[in-house]
Amino acid sequence: RVLRLAGAQIPVASNIQLNKIELFKAIDWAKENGVDHLLTPEGSLSGYGDINGKEKELIDALKEVELHARGINFHLGTIIKEKEEIGYVNRNEIRHYTKEGSLSEVTHKTYCIPQDRCIGKIWSKGLNYFHASGYRSVGMICNDMWGSADEIGLGFCERHLVEFNLELIFHATNGIKFSKHDKRWEAFNAYADGFLRMCAFKSKTVILTVDSCVPWNWNGEEDKLEECPTSSESGVLDFTGWKTKVPRFGRQYFYHDVDMKFPGRERFNRYNGRLRDEYPYTNLNFDYLKKEIV
Repeated sequence: RVLRLAGAQIPVASNIQLNKIELFKAIDWAKENGVDHLLTPEGSLSGYGDINGKEKELIDALKEVELHARGINFHLGTIIKEKEEIGYVNRNEIRHYTKEGSLSEVTHKTYCIPQDRCIGKIWSKGLNYFHASGYRSVGMICNDMWGSADEIGLGFCERHLVEFNLELIFHATNGIKFSKHDKRWEAFNAYADGFLRMCAFKSKTVILTVDSCVPWNWNGEEDKLEECPTSSESGVLDFTGWKTKVPRFGRQYFYHDVDMKFPGRERFNRYNGRLRDEYPYTNLNFDYLKKEIV
């Protein structure tokens, strides 16, 4: 009932071969540390942006990474060209693999920006749910977490997360990076932290989130690994807050052991019940969060 959730806060380059090496190192670390699930940043194989002209190189590298990752449940962020009903389109996605190497589900980014060079998924179609080690899970990519409620008026938390008995959210991001001397970073950091915290609170779900540690144009310069903080905090959190303290600079591998003995709703209600016994507040009622799917 204990899951070891891990993330690889790694540099993501425009060079596919550099990214493949980074992923190999992260996978090796995960195997050495008995990790159950490993998540990588958005675009961690392809790089963040245009993949046109790199399709064959990307597919060849993907096959190598898939083979290397066998033995762990692997959640790979990448941009890739998919064959769909409307033709071949670029998708920004998380590819969810079982430890046997099977592709169990694919999460497509919904709120794409021009720099994605991708087509976004239609938000009204909802999210693709899957089972991670038997627990109902979902993937989210970058802006699908940040501000989705503001952009639509009825965001993922309300429409697609709160109403389902979720246990895990795998959130891969690769946000814009500010210099460590730029005070404007603080506003973006607070914004991202608030969305992560409230998403965990509303959905009563454990979130594993990971960001890249370099700007989008990084090309392998080791001396630039700690020039800027991550755009959002990498780590594990639930409705009570962060369970990890991952440094905001540079290459970081981390894991946290999560006790899954009780479903998220039950953990939430048990916690809430204890507090009601200690402090019987009457103005805060969370019954509206108990909505179930029949």
